[in-house]
Amino acid sequence: MKRATLVIQDINRLSQNTEFIPTGFKILDEELDGGLMRKELIVLGGYTGSGKSYIAGQMLLAGAKKGFKSAYYSLEISNEMIVSRLIGGEANIKPSRIMAGLLTEKEKELKEKAQAHITAYNGLMAFEDSLYKLEELKKSIQENEFDFVIIDFVQNILAKGSEYETMSMSSIEFQKLAKTCNCCIMVLSQLSNDAFNTGKLEYKGSGSIATVCDLGMFLVKNQDEPNKLKLVVKKNRRGRSGIEINLISSFPGGKIYENNRD
Repeated sequence: MKRATLVIQDINRLSQNTEFIPTGFKILDEELDGGLMRKELIVLGGYTGSGKSYIAGQMLLAGAKKGFKSAYYSLEISNEMIVSRLIGGEANIKPSRIMAGLLTEKEKELKEKAQAHITAYNGLMAFEDSLYKLEELKKSIQENEFDFVIIDFVQNILAKGSEYETMSMSSIEFQKLAKTCNCCIMVLSQLSNDAFNTGKLEYKGSGSIATVCDLGMFLVKNQDEPNKLKLVVKKNRRGRSGIEINLISSFPGGKIYENNRD
């Protein structure tokens, strides 16, 4: 237990060394006073195909560009696809064409430039697609001392118990891990069946994930214009909730930008 005076000393010490991890989205960073923070658990929810992995990959790269040691744990798609999406976004080339080598001479040039840009931060980005067990994920994060961690996606984590129990346990463990490892952890989540039926924004599985997170966000695709998205900040322990940011997805590369025209 600590007295208030000691906690205030901790606050003063931390405020002198606070570093924000940029998301790469100017409006979002401004709303968050600079970006994401260490010791936070972030949840990004969305339906399948809404663009969660694309936007998470961009945030990973944005963090690495500012010197933060970042990791992407994919429990769904391969490392190759994650990196192909990063390259495709920079070069505006469809990622599947990059993986299959179906490129024109002009696209090859664009791909080489994009690869050079991304590999400039090679020492600050790590990708892992073979770990699914909660304990394995925790061990890897602890041993590598990352600053920023993305886990895609939380419903695929394996642990003892039912899906509800696994989700509850994972949420609490990642919250603890963010604090003990002094890092920021972002988990991607599917939306619940009720969300699909009613339009209500809630994460699939245990409600614990919404309860314990510091920042709860949702990515919503416009059904009439699929290239238009909305990022909704539903929970924000640091400030204002209910923030909505209009985004637009480029074609064919899939890179997501803020849409200042809406």
